[in-house]
Amino acid sequence: MKTLPPAQKRSVRKRDQSEESIDKILSSALNLMVTHGFGATTVDEIARSAGLTKGAVYFHFESKTAILMALLDSIEKLLIGGLMDRVLHAGPSQQDKLVAALHAQGALAETKAQYMLLFTLILLEFNGTKSVIEERVRRIYLAFAESFEKIVRNGKASGEFSQELGVREMVAVVLALQHGTLLEWYCRSEVLDGPALVRAARQVLLGGIRTRLDGARLAS
Repeated sequence: MKTLPPAQKRSVRKRDQSEESIDKILSSALNLMVTHGFGATTVDEIARSAGLTKGAVYFHFESKTAILMALLDSIEKLLIGGLMDRVLHAGPSQQDKLVAALHAQGALAETKAQYMLLFTLILLEFNGTKSVIEERVRRIYLAFAESFEKIVRNGKASGEFSQELGVREMVAVVLALQHGTLLEWYCRSEVLDGPALVRAARQVLLGGIRTRLDGARLAS
């Protein structure tokens, strides 16, 4: 195995240390913002939780907002990237794609619950503020919703999905159940098992959608 020269070794070591510090900052910020909210979380708390100095935090991120933006970048990749990957490999029907999308979000909520919860909490905290944070989180949210709407719209066009249900209304219920499940977990985490709750929500949602797609009538 080729041995790196001393200068290159130092460069690699510094890069690894920098990446480790960034990971610590983001992990600490994620935990604190989920627990206390963005507004109540300070850079001092993030640094203390990460085991770093405040100066070290500012070396990597110019502000607390920049830290949140980095977390939102990760959330966008998880939400949009994960959903599209599942959908692209599902098929051939639109119902297959919808089920795959729902499974993708359920799996994500089980494995990356804090990221998903932070996304929901930031949506609520910054709703109506007209800030750069609201603009960023809404852009992610709209792209996420449009991914579902495309599946439902194609399914209605092909005759797979009920013509009685509006595209936006159907997708709104899907997203509302996801956010509501995460908030319920957040409010009653001491008595609810997160993964079990997510699985229950996914099963209830899929059962309802499949019944409806199969042509069953909902009680008026």
